Amino acid sequence: MPVLSEDSGLHETLALLTSQLRPDSNHKEEMGFLKDVFSEKSLSYLMKIHEKLRHYERQSPTPVLHSAAGLVEDVIEELQTAPVNNEEKELLQLLSTPHLRAMLVVHDTVAQKNFDPVLPPLPDNFDDDFDEESVKIVRLVKNKEPLGATIRRDEHTGAVIVARIMRGGAADRSGLVHVGDELREVNGIAVLHKRPEEISQILAQSQGSITLKIIPAVKEEDRLKDSKVFMRALFCYNPKEDRAIPCQEAGLPFKRRHILEVVSQDDPTWWQAKRVGDTNLRAGLIPSKQFQERRLTYRRAIGTQQNPKIVKKPL
Repeated sequence: MPVLSEDSGLHETLALLTSQLRPDSNHKEEMGFLKDVFSEKSLSYLMKIHEKLRHYERQSPTPVLHSAAGLVEDVIEELQTAPVNNEEKELLQLLSTPHLRAMLVVHDTVAQKNFDPVLPPLPDNFDDDFDEESVKIVRLVKNKEPLGATIRRDEHTGAVIVARIMRGGAADRSGLVHVGDELREVNGIAVLHKRPEEISQILAQSQGSITLKIIPAVKEEDRLKDSKVFMRALFCYNPKEDRAIPCQEAGLPFKRRHILEVVSQDDPTWWQAKRVGDTNLRAGLIPSKQFQERRLTYRRAIGTQQNPKIVKKPL
């Protein structure tokens, strides 16, 4: 096998490995699988991007100027206030094109490292009714995606409690909101006397920065364990047609023969799952195996009672 040099990139390494694959009698299927994987164009493109990024990290380039757009504005102003020849006129037209100016704005953004969203300062008028140690101010940034949390009202205390955290959602990624937390305010709006539907509507309509005032739940031993259960769906499911689901927007639709990855079975009635191969990283609610079996048994019993003359035929 040829020897690789230290300068060989990952793409060259995989290409060389592909050329050295020789199927034998014992591992023909495995070797064929590896050869197909390494021959994919998408993997080749990813490896090339990886090499470019590593080359960029080794060079560590620094911008000559952090405000190229401002310099262009000065040049345009200088050219417009004096007579220009043909070359200067062409330069003025080039610098005035929207594409070039947009590119310079992107250059300045990268040079100044303005990547993260800018959050407004925290409000100073906190309520004095809460104990300072028991209240937590959480600020999340989300786009058009759901927050990824469901709420419920405690029947005894009337408090609004976080009932479920959807895996992969904005609340789960932040690591700041947990099941059992008591929700007091959303963007400065008190939610103690609001219905859960009204609170969900406030959360859905909020874009960008969301400030939550919560009372953390009593810390217990972590019961959430990553589940690696994969199941093949034996039926089609549409959460919009399921009246029993606690939140239809949080449901995960799927069709028969879809492969589902169950990521949480903490709730005995509603599991959290993702479709294998789906680009959406957020999990959704599906009926648990036990709950779905009970529903089917109940429906069959009701159907038998309504049609007593039906004789069951052996399958």
